[in-house]
Amino acid sequence: MMPVPARTVRYLNRAAVEQLALPMQRIVDEVEFALSEKAHGRSMMPAKHWMETPGRWFGGMSSVVPATGYASMKWQTGSVSNATRGLPYITGMLFLNDIEEGVVVAVMDSTWLTQQRTAAASAVTARYLARPGADSFAMLGCGVQARSHLEALPLVLPALERVVAYDIDPDAARRFAAVVEQQGLRAEVVASARAAVEAADVVVSSGPIAPGQPRPIQPDWLSTGALGITLDYDCYWSAAAFAAVDLLVSDDIGQLEHIRADGYFADCPAPDTEIGLVVTGGHPGRTSDQQRILALNMGVAVEDVATARAIFELAVERDAGQLLPL
Repeated sequence: MMPVPARTVRYLNRAAVEQLALPMQRIVDEVEFALSEKAHGRSMMPAKHWMETPGRWFGGMSSVVPATGYASMKWQTGSVSNATRGLPYITGMLFLNDIEEGVVVAVMDSTWLTQQRTAAASAVTARYLARPGADSFAMLGCGVQARSHLEALPLVLPALERVVAYDIDPDAARRFAAVVEQQGLRAEVVASARAAVEAADVVVSSGPIAPGQPRPIQPDWLSTGALGITLDYDCYWSAAAFAAVDLLVSDDIGQLEHIRADGYFADCPAPDTEIGLVVTGGHPGRTSDQQRILALNMGVAVEDVATARAIFELAVERDAGQLLPL
């Protein structure tokens, strides 16, 4: 019998992942590549596994992207109550498998990965769907996602000069505004969600994900030519707002249809296309400066594979984390 070669798995806790500090530009490029592979039919990605308990959700996301050489499975949970425990809204772990042998090569905390690839997906969306010359973005919810979007959106909005901040906690909006100004951009704190939506060319909503949330955004809030990006499913936008836009885009229509059974997107019309098809030229995307466009970015597992691959390869290069026997 031939001896079985010794193999190891690289464990990267949250601190190790964050210390690697994979540049946001690299993450944007990886996410765009992953969405392109998905649009070309060169990936496998079942619908998100989703469960809820009172005040908390659990989700499993898996995908194989052969062009990366890897597959991944991410298990995470989110709750607004995490803040009282000193935890971010979303926490989780990701398992990265080498496709050729099938073995797990890395186990990594997915908190930083998720926050960064989510903002990177918004950047890809804005790169292809924002109105040319867009010079402002609004953030509804000024926590972790606000800061990661402040990293990502300037990479694709060359005319950006103003950031509008709104949060149900005014202090959170003011803290974010201070960070914005440190980056050399003009910050504007507003007192209502409506004021934020009306004031910007790109609007990103990042509220809690819960089926019972009020959905305040109305059709006339989004200005002519603006792009809206939802990170919170349909939990900030009314059904009427979805129906009124000129182009409705999703990162995965199949996943959107799957999640309807859990009480989300119940009154949302079927999206016109997916962002990956816009990236690859399979759909024209924006066709005029006057179009109002809404992108439903739920977060898809192909983005996780590509981002995790980049994190893992950087960790190997720097010998970061801990090697554990497999």
